[in-house]
Amino acid sequence: MSGLAGAVVWAVVPVTPQTPFRLYAGTDHKPIEVADAATIIKGVRKGGDAQFEYIVPGKVRPVLILSDTHDDDLGEYLALRLARFSKLTTDEQKRVRARKHSTLFHLEPERFSLPEENAAMLAGLVRIHRTAIEPSTCGHLDEHELRTVHERFVLFHGFDVRALLQVAIQQAKRKP
Repeated sequence: MSGLAGAVVWAVVPVTPQTPFRLYAGTDHKPIEVADAATIIKGVRKGGDAQFEYIVPGKVRPVLILSDTHDDDLGEYLALRLARFSKLTTDEQKRVRARKHSTLFHLEPERFSLPEENAAMLAGLVRIHRTAIEPSTCGHLDEHELRTVHERFVLFHGFDVRALLQVAIQQAKRKP
């Protein structure tokens, strides 16, 4: 797969593990429930195995792929979850359509083949393995829209990009 940056695709999306943690204990046993992260970390520090098989819920849902870049060893893409408009208030819907919502980016419904109108959730970052993605796309952001999503994502998460800006300014000064 390539050229996925800015594409909306269907994917199998796991929910982030949270307490109580449910650990897979084999086919003949019920999952082991652990009430907090400290208990698991304490066990690992005492010499236990650091790798577990978690039982987490997941959903088949559309996501917006943020970048084509992925590590071949991990095979994962960064994506944003989508918020369905039916889950938003009327006021939120209006603000999203007007591009005035701080954490949701509108996906124009006529450009995306989805069951309903959606917005990309800037706070809804997920990692999706390449084998969990349906390769056909439901639509694509244009270059400007993807750049806007990237900018808003960086701002929302508070990344410090000052050094990158300084490099870009120096490179621009060198060009004839």
